Amino acid sequence: MRSTFPKVLINDIRSLPIPEIPIKQQQPLIVLADKILAAKKKDPKADTLALEKEIDEMVYELYGLTKEEIKIVEGKT
Repeated sequence: MRSTFPKVLINDIRSLPIPEIPIKQQQPLIVLADKILAAKKKDPKADTLALEKEIDEMVYELYGLTKEEIKIVEGKT
């Protein structure tokens, strides 16, 4: 069976705009990720949606996304 997903080439990945983030700015993301991992380790069915939403909002801010762009990312267009 053939995959319906488009091929992603290494040059496609290299052209992604990935911001460099100072360690101090990374720390809140790390703390939230650690909380999610700890909750899932304790209970794989744990509800971590609120923590995931916090991470999403931080990432949106890092990329300077507008409300309209966020809607597109979240599939709400």
